Amino acid sequence: MSTIANNHELFGYAQSLRWHGYQRADGRIGIRNHLIVLSTVALTDWLASSIAASDPDVICVSGGFSRGLQKTDEDVVVRFIKSVLSHPNVGSALVITHDASSSELIEKEVQTSIPIEYLAFMRSNGRKQALTDGIEKIQFLADQQRKLKQERIEVNLSSLSMALECGGSDVSSSICANPIIGDITDLIVSSGGSAIVSETSEFIGAETIFGDRCPSPETRQSILDFIDYRSGLIMKDSGKDYRGTNPTKENIDGGLTTLIEKSMGAVSKTGTMNFASALDFGMSPIGQGLHFMDTPFFSPVSLTGMMMAGCNLGLFAMGLFNPTGNPLCPTIKICGNPKTLRDWRDDIDVGLDNYFTGEIDRCAAQKTTLSKVNEVFNGTQTASEALREGQFILPRLKDAL
Repeated sequence: MSTIANNHELFGYAQSLRWHGYQRADGRIGIRNHLIVLSTVALTDWLASSIAASDPDVICVSGGFSRGLQKTDEDVVVRFIKSVLSHPNVGSALVITHDASSSELIEKEVQTSIPIEYLAFMRSNGRKQALTDGIEKIQFLADQQRKLKQERIEVNLSSLSMALECGGSDVSSSICANPIIGDITDLIVSSGGSAIVSETSEFIGAETIFGDRCPSPETRQSILDFIDYRSGLIMKDSGKDYRGTNPTKENIDGGLTTLIEKSMGAVSKTGTMNFASALDFGMSPIGQGLHFMDTPFFSPVSLTGMMMAGCNLGLFAMGLFNPTGNPLCPTIKICGNPKTLRDWRDDIDVGLDNYFTGEIDRCAAQKTTLSKVNEVFNGTQTASEALREGQFILPRLKDAL
């Protein structure tokens, strides 16, 4: 039984809040209604960023994608394109391709109800014309969005789909930021929402907890297989056993002493609910609940994967500072380390140093965090959004042909 399930005060507080988002045709709820310019290959990144720069409200989505990828990596890029165009936080999109056939293929395969325009770079009569055409297209899309007159509607907690992240692990994140995120996760999942946790290598040393939290033997084995695979990759790459080289020096300086300590701190952000499924990188879960996703440990990559799965909001626990955000999945940075907050307060959304020092209790820390979640859900920008911080990075498994 989840400890938070019996916390009537937090549940009552959550019910007193109002949640407003954009209803999508597939039933999901967006907390943003972004107009985006999507570059589908590195050759069009310049054009996409130049077009997006003409309007401060437009977001450029690009990842330096290669041509000539082998099938495994090509499939991930295709999945990325489809997931971005169907993401609940996207209200309309201009898709930039290198050639006309690529535009036709994407248009044929992507099924979505939002307005989408296409621009094939090689069909343009020069760069200036391509830029002019692109700017005209986003102006047209902006007009289309206004004509749709889509307004936020009141929804409930089940509309939340959270990406769970942590970084710069230290004592404060292990006993403060991560556990509070775990409490919020229990609240959301118990209310019918969903959450995804990733960064597989962060769970090396904590494998035994999955036995009690995976009612499905298949899910349990899939998670353990993912952990074994990532552990094997690290061993193959470095020749060292990851279990003997982690925690890192910065983790040790932050007060952690063993890999199990670090891993259990990371696991605490998942709360106490059972895992519903284990997902490959960027795959969307079937149904609500708490899900595990296999990703590398680099935070921009793991956040990209969880965004691809449809997460509409992210919670990022940090001890030492980490600048990462995700432009399509607003990322709330939560920190209890007094020094980190002193140095980086302008880029952290929730300061829990007063909880770390004992000035407020756990329930107050939960309410502080949930209040910020509610504000961001309803439209308040995160620090990362205000700074336009964040990257889209996909893992590479094989070399290009």
